[in-house]
Amino acid sequence: MSNGEESCPLCGGENHCGVEKGEKGCWCMTVRFPEKLLDAVQTEQRTCICPICLDTYRKEQG
Repeated sequence: MSNGEESCPLCGGENHCGVEKGEKGCWCMTVRFPEKLLDAVQTEQRTCICPICLDTYRKEQG
C-alpha cells in the first residue's frame, strides 16, 4: 500500500509501513481492512492506514 509516504492518510500519524522502511513486507499485509475504511482514502495511490486508525474504526463499528 505504500507510495513513498510514511504517514497515515487518515490521521497523518506514522503508519509504520515496513515497505517504506525497506522491508520485504508490511504489517498491513497480514490484516484485512474493511472496504469502507479503504474507501475513506481518497487518493489514486493508497498509502498504509495506521494500526491506530484501523483499531479505532473496528471499535466504532463493533
